[in-house]
Amino acid sequence: MENWRTEWIKQKIATALKLNAGECGGSYSEASIILCATLSALSTEVWPGKQIDRFRFVELLIKFLPDTYLTANISIPLLVGHLRNNGRISESELIKSCYLGNDFSRVFVGNDVDVNELEVLSTCNTLNLKEIREHSYANILYVELRSSYVHEYSPGDRANSNPMTGRKDVAISYINWANEADRRIYFHIEWLSELARIIANKLDSESVSNIKKPDNWWVSGKITINTEQQL
Repeated sequence: MENWRTEWIKQKIATALKLNAGECGGSYSEASIILCATLSALSTEVWPGKQIDRFRFVELLIKFLPDTYLTANISIPLLVGHLRNNGRISESELIKSCYLGNDFSRVFVGNDVDVNELEVLSTCNTLNLKEIREHSYANILYVELRSSYVHEYSPGDRANSNPMTGRKDVAISYINWANEADRRIYFHIEWLSELARIIANKLDSESVSNIKKPDNWWVSGKITINTEQQL
């Protein structure tokens, strides 16, 4: 099978890592733009078309990666903030009490607090699948990093470009803000690089032209996790 995607991605990852390390005046911003653009390019190749960019971007990260890469995990801090900001106080407090507690000074990484959608539903069954999946790492990555950097050259309001931990073995971590109610999410460049590498390798091993457009996009929440057809 062709392996041009894997080789192409290797070059982009190398550039992104150097920029993230400050070479050529680079920073996290430039590294994020490159890596998110490569993921967008791959998703466009798989599912070409107009006005579906977020749907296919998220779909790529869900369908072409093993569960161990956590792209379907739900950001509990961001979900809690979303519910509270929309007046759903009881739901917000319920989820917060189960996963976050009241120690706002603690620096969380994703594995400390974030869980899959089934656990969220078992904790608070009044939520719908669409709003839960909109707080998946895959969707937040698109909204708060990919889209925001492309249009504004900065992360979104719920993300940040400076981590509070130097750990490189985690997918995401959270930043505490003294004057804000919610933590912001930080996507680690090493994790983003690995996502791109694995997906490119997966696509090189398959016939992309035979991959069908899904009847329902995962992030739309119209299908349950138990009935999804894996590619």
